Amino acid sequence: MALAYIVDGGLNDNPGTGADLYERFPAVRRLYAQVHEWTGLAVERLLAWELPTQQEFRQVGAIRQAAVVLGLCDVLAEHGVRPDVVGGLSLGGRISACIAGSLSRRGLFGLLARLRDAPPPPGPAQGVAALVVPADANVEDYLRGRLGDGLHVAAELGVVGGRDRMLLLAGYRAELDDLAAGLPKGAVRIPKEVVAAYHSPLSQYLVDFLDPALDTVPFDDPVIPLCSCMTPRTLTTAAEVRAEFRRNPIERVSLPQVFAGLERHDTELALLLGPAQVDLFLESPNVHVVHVESAEHVAEALTAIHEFGVLLSPGGAR
Repeated sequence: MALAYIVDGGLNDNPGTGADLYERFPAVRRLYAQVHEWTGLAVERLLAWELPTQQEFRQVGAIRQAAVVLGLCDVLAEHGVRPDVVGGLSLGGRISACIAGSLSRRGLFGLLARLRDAPPPPGPAQGVAALVVPADANVEDYLRGRLGDGLHVAAELGVVGGRDRMLLLAGYRAELDDLAAGLPKGAVRIPKEVVAAYHSPLSQYLVDFLDPALDTVPFDDPVIPLCSCMTPRTLTTAAEVRAEFRRNPIERVSLPQVFAGLERHDTELALLLGPAQVDLFLESPNVHVVHVESAEHVAEALTAIHEFGVLLSPGGAR
């Protein structure tokens, strides 16, 4: 049986995220001190929330989420827990690559800090929309004639409650509004605070901005299996991981793809680390998921690991 770590995408943290971990665990305080050194962000700012959601994500939120996740990895390692396989969605895919040993923490936080200087999206106003379709619907058929250069499927989020398939669309705000007007009421939810079309070709400007920094970061082959959130495979080489970093902003991501990868590696128990849209991760029939975001959750995770019979060893080696 394999133990997996999984990490969700960004924009899920709330004010106060990570504060109890910082107060409770010396390992987290040590990591936050390193994050300050690598990014220039004061620890107090990592523990605070000051800006609207979109701005907060780019200025601090992505760095905060990575710090919370990697801090939890350190806390769990002190209890002898390390993953056999790892995977993540969107930003979580990049953090997962760091957990898998494909790039250093300094390299990851340097890239996330670079986001702070990213330009705003060019052209007409952009955004995202959550779309609910029937679980048995063919997504491409359901959206036939509605997608185009200005509207794309950005993320496949799986089936919730056995009834609804959840998608995230990205595109120009006007086209998202037109889509919402043409579908049943409540089928489309457009968060007004998100003003970028993540995981679509409209984010090419972000790839162009980040590429020079990405080219300077050393990548290594993952030391544990790293499940892709964009293709049905396990990433095994440094080149594959670097390519996914480059494609991440402009291509569709898939949570079912991540779970399929975990199942290929015989995962029965997965720890969902850090801020997350938790309900989306509880639907897999073959993988039991335990959310770990707070100090209280750490104890619950250790209990689950014991109940599943995961073998641990002193010093954290699996």
